[in-house]
Amino acid sequence: QQLVTSNWLERVGADYRLSLGIFEIGSLVAHRNRILAAARPFMQELSRPQWVVHLAILDDTDVVYLDKVGGAFAGRLPSRVGGRLPAHATGVGKVMLAHAGAAAVDAVVANGLQRRTTSTISEPNGFRRDLDRVRALGIALDAGEAVPGVECAAAPLLDGGAVIAAISICAPAGRVDPGTTRNQLLTAATSISRRLGDGLGRRIA
Repeated sequence: QQLVTSNWLERVGADYRLSLGIFEIGSLVAHRNRILAAARPFMQELSRPQWVVHLAILDDTDVVYLDKVGGAFAGRLPSRVGGRLPAHATGVGKVMLAHAGAAAVDAVVANGLQRRTTSTISEPNGFRRDLDRVRALGIALDAGEAVPGVECAAAPLLDGGAVIAAISICAPAGRVDPGTTRNQLLTAATSISRRLGDGLGRRIA
């Protein structure tokens, strides 16, 4: 009965059969694996001893991390594969929200822009202006907004012209050069997006 209530099974007379909920879950997993397969080689190329590279998708007002590549510094970050963080306080979240449309941004603002650190942008108009800067720059910058003393830069990943995920580079404060990092991120993001558009991200390498 719990599986029926959860839309994983449906009752047919005295019997049960798989419901559309199961197929929806399977399709979602396949979609995430496709993104991961396309992105992982480029994430490994971006990785440095003091850099952590993230791959994330937007889920309502949170980001969900699909992958995390990095050395010892990775242990200092609260992100984990399968874990969530508030979208408004992360580079990956802001770069996806910047391209997600007004309704998605309104939902995040309505949910409350809670502070994770003293640097988190918690004022709605200030947050919207920051998203304007993200669109103009092409990447999002997170200057200690999620974790004190940690800076991140993030770029969007596109499939069919729509932003479906994001990658980011995170490092101790002062070790992310916006100009150089922007070029590296956009180059990697373009390559990943091309693989997604060409249908090359079919399986995890």
